[in-house]
Amino acid sequence: MNLYLIDQKGGLALQQGGSVVAEFDNGKMLELAESQQPLPAEIPDGIHIWGGRMPSASSADTAFSTLNIMPVASNGVIISPHHENNSTSGGGIVLFIAKADGALQPVKENKLLIELNNGKTLEVMPDYANKGLLIWGGREPIAGLPLEYTRKRTESLGLFPLAANVVHLFPYRLV
Repeated sequence: MNLYLIDQKGGLALQQGGSVVAEFDNGKMLELAESQQPLPAEIPDGIHIWGGRMPSASSADTAFSTLNIMPVASNGVIISPHHENNSTSGGGIVLFIAKADGALQPVKENKLLIELNNGKTLEVMPDYANKGLLIWGGREPIAGLPLEYTRKRTESLGLFPLAANVVHLFPYRLV
């Protein structure tokens, strides 16, 4: 998977990193990473979304949380770590790129494009009300674009639950 920063004009800049970490104002986290376990052949390439950080040898006491998942369209979903009080304190969500050495690099524009190994993409950003991480299949739809252009840049999203704290999310196109 490749990670691209998206600037204000929509330009893309390739970044070095293995996963994306979203930190919420209440201290909870989500981690978006390549699928590490084999999935059934009929499940398309995608990413795993972890409630908390992905388990690793270097992070033995990672706090996990179940996931809240709210579809917003056939090509968009808002995902957040579950907590009893679903309100946020207004601080928002900060995105980071996790480097191979574990260091977290903040994402200035708070918007990323994930390119999967099969060439399909997911666009990731805080949702507009800062209640969760907004993930689009393909690219974010933009009002006013011609319908043909919008169709080319968006794809539907599929979810394959793996556990209470991890789901496999994948973009797909109906033909």
